[in-house]
Amino acid sequence: MASGDINLVDLKTPGTFDADREIWEKALSKLRTGEMPPPNLPRPKAADVAAAAKFLEAEFARQDRTANPDPGRVTARRLNRTEYNNTIRDLLGVDIRPADNFPSDETAFGFDNISDALTLSPVLLEKYLYAAERAVRTAIFGPEKLKPAAIHYPLPVRINDTVETASLPKDLFNYDRTGLSTRHAAHVVHRFPVDGEYSFRIVLNGHRPNQSEPVHPALFIDGKQIKEWEVDATDLEGQIVEVRTHVTAGEHLLSCAYLNNYHGLPPSYKGPAPSTRPEGALITTRGKLTEKDIETLRKFGTKIKTDRLETRVDNRYESIDVGGPFTQTLGPTAESKRRIFVCPQQTTACASQITATFAARAFRRAVTAKETAPFTQIYTLARQESDSFEEGIATALQAVLVSPEFLFRIERDRPGKFSPVTNTELASRLSYFLWSSMPDAELASVAARGTLRQPAVLNAQVRRMLADPKSRALVDNFFGLWLQFKNIDVMKPDHEKFPEFEDSLRLAMRRETELFLENLIRTDGSILDIVDAKHTYMNERLARFYGMEGVTGPEFRRVDMSRTERGGGILAHASTLTISSYSTRTSPVLRGKWIMEAILDQPPPVPPPAVPTLDESKVGESASLRQQMEAHRANPVCTSCHSRMDPLGFGLENLNAIGAWRAMDGKFPVDASGVLPGGRKFNGPAELKALLTAQPEVFARAVTGKLLTFALGRGLERFDKPVVNGITTRLAARGYRFSALVQEIAASLPFQQRRPANAPSVKPAGVEKSE
Repeated sequence: MASGDINLVDLKTPGTFDADREIWEKALSKLRTGEMPPPNLPRPKAADVAAAAKFLEAEFARQDRTANPDPGRVTARRLNRTEYNNTIRDLLGVDIRPADNFPSDETAFGFDNISDALTLSPVLLEKYLYAAERAVRTAIFGPEKLKPAAIHYPLPVRINDTVETASLPKDLFNYDRTGLSTRHAAHVVHRFPVDGEYSFRIVLNGHRPNQSEPVHPALFIDGKQIKEWEVDATDLEGQIVEVRTHVTAGEHLLSCAYLNNYHGLPPSYKGPAPSTRPEGALITTRGKLTEKDIETLRKFGTKIKTDRLETRVDNRYESIDVGGPFTQTLGPTAESKRRIFVCPQQTTACASQITATFAARAFRRAVTAKETAPFTQIYTLARQESDSFEEGIATALQAVLVSPEFLFRIERDRPGKFSPVTNTELASRLSYFLWSSMPDAELASVAARGTLRQPAVLNAQVRRMLADPKSRALVDNFFGLWLQFKNIDVMKPDHEKFPEFEDSLRLAMRRETELFLENLIRTDGSILDIVDAKHTYMNERLARFYGMEGVTGPEFRRVDMSRTERGGGILAHASTLTISSYSTRTSPVLRGKWIMEAILDQPPPVPPPAVPTLDESKVGESASLRQQMEAHRANPVCTSCHSRMDPLGFGLENLNAIGAWRAMDGKFPVDASGVLPGGRKFNGPAELKALLTAQPEVFARAVTGKLLTFALGRGLERFDKPVVNGITTRLAARGYRFSALVQEIAASLPFQQRRPANAPSVKPAGVEKSE
C-alpha cells in the first residue's frame, strides 16, 4: 500500500522496525487517530486496528529495551539574556537587568536557551564589557548619578463606556470602586533605573454627563494607591494632574484609574450617590460655543447638548509622562556588600579571598589558586593606579564577569563513550532548568558534598526549588515560549471589530494564564489540568469580559469554571485564543495548528505553495467562516492535513478572535462540532478538551518532550525517545503531577550524563549501517 510516498510493502525486510522506526511510528500515530487507511479505502475492523497497534507498540518497547543508551551531547552553552540578568541579580544582589540591552537571542526547537542557537557576536562582546562594569560598580559603589529625563507613554484614544452601547455595568452598585479593572483605566509597565523620586504627569481625556459630581482620577503603583485628585469638569480633554513620589528601582506597574467612577452621575442613571446638582435647562446646538459661552451657561446649571453625546461615561486617559529621578538613593546596598566583601580587611590576602569566593560562585564550581591568581594580579594593578581597595576589587570582579567560565555553562569531557556530569555541573543544570539562574547556597552546598545525585536528595531539592518564588521563571521562560501566550503583549486586534480590547483587558488575559500556571507549579497539580481544568483566575475586568458574575475589584481570585460552557484550561484562556487568531476573525487553521504543535506535539507539514487565500469579505456575510473553510479546503492537496487540523480549530469557534463567548458568526449560528479522522465526534470546547485528555499519555508525552528539550538546551534525537516514553509511562502511576515530571527529567540519563566530543552517537540496536 503506497500513500504519501511511502510503500509499506517495501518495509518487509528483517529489522525494519529498527531501521525504519520513524515510519512505523507515524503509521501507529495515524492508526490511533483514524487517519489510516485513507477515507477512500475500506476500513479494517476496530479489533484488527487495535491488534496492529498493540503489535507495533510491543515492537517499539522491545527495541527500546535493547537500544544502546546515549545521553547526547550539549555544547558549551552561553547564558541567554534572561539567564544573564537573573545570574547577575543572584550573584551581586542588584536587579538592573543589563542584558536587556543585548541583541535578542535566537530560538530553536521553540526555546531561546538552545546551545546551538546561542551564538556570540562582536556586538555582544562589547556589551558584555559594559554590562560587567555597570553591574559590579552598582554593587560596590551604588548606582551612578543620573540626570532627570522624561518618558512619554501615549495611551489609546477611544470611547470606552457609553449608555448608547449598553456597556455600563448592569449593577452600578456592585463594581470595582478603584476603577483598576474597568475600561476607563490605563496601565503601563515602566522600569525605574534607580531608587529615587519621580514625577508623574497624567493627561485626562473623555467626558462625563453634564451635572455629574467631580471626577476622581488616581495613580496606582503596583496596585497601591499613590495619589487621588478631584477634577470638577465634564469635558476632561486636556485636563492635567501631577504628582511626585519615591519609587524603588526595577519594573513597576503604573495604573491610572477613576475612583468610584459611577458615583455622582445624574439621578437618571440610578447609580450610587447620585449627583445633587440641578439638571437645569437643556440647550441643543449644532454650532460652536466659545469656552466663555459654555462656562457662563454652566454657572446657571444649564445643560448643553452639542455635537458630542452628553450622556457618555467615557472618561479615560490620554498619556502618562514619567520624569526623574529628581532625588536618588546613592551608595551600595547592604546585601550587595555582604555578597562581595566576605573578608573585612583591606589587604591583599583579603582581596585574594574575595576574588576567589566570587569566581567560584560566578563559575558555578570550585576554582583553583592558579585560576584565580590572574584576578588577584588585576586587583593589585588597579589598586596601585587608583589607591583604592574598592576600585581594585571592582576591576578584578569585572574581569571575572567577562570570563568564558561565567558567560558560558561549560561541562568538561571525560574518557569513555559517556559519563556522568559532576555534582556541581548537575546543580548548575538543575538551577538553570528550574530558575533560569545560578545555584543558590543550599544547592551548591549539597553538590559540594557530593550527594546531589542520590535520588532522595535530588527529589528533595527539586521540591524545594519548585516551592521557591524563583520557579516563576518556568512560567515565563518555559510555558511562555511553549504555549506562546506571551505573544498577547504584541497582538493588535482590529479596533473596529473588537472595541472592547484595550490594555487593561490585555494585562488581565496574560495574568490569568500566568496565575493558572503558577498555581499548577505551587500546588503540584496534574499536567492534564493544562488542557482541561475546573478553575481559572479572574479580576472584575476579565470576569465582565467572560460574562461571569460575582467577581468585583482589581484583585485576581480563583473562580470555579466547572459549570460553564467555556470551562477551564489553557484552551479556554483569552490569551491563547487571541494569539491563535487573526486581527479581524478567528482562524480554525491557526488554532488547530497550535493544538497539534503545542498540545499534541504532532506538527502538520508545511503547506504546499500557491494555496489560494480565503475571501475575507464574505466571512459572516454570505456564509459562515466554517462554510467558507469547508469550501476552501475542497482542494485534495489540502485535505490530508486539514481533515484533522480544522476540526480541532472548529471546536473553539464559540470563542471569538479575542476569546469572548459567542453564539453567532456574523449572521449565522456558530457550529462548533467536529469529526476527526476515524469518526471521533465532539461539539464545542468542553467536548474537545475531553477528547484531548481521553488519551492522557499523548499529551503527557508532548509535555515531557517539550520540558526535556528546555531542560537539556538541545533538540531531542532518535535515541531520546526511549527516555521520553519511559517518563510518560511512569507519570501515569504518579498522577501526572508536575513535580513528578520534573523529578523524572532530573533523574534521566540525558540530564545526568553527557557524551564527549570525540565519542560518536550510538546507533539503534540491530542497525548495521546508518546513512
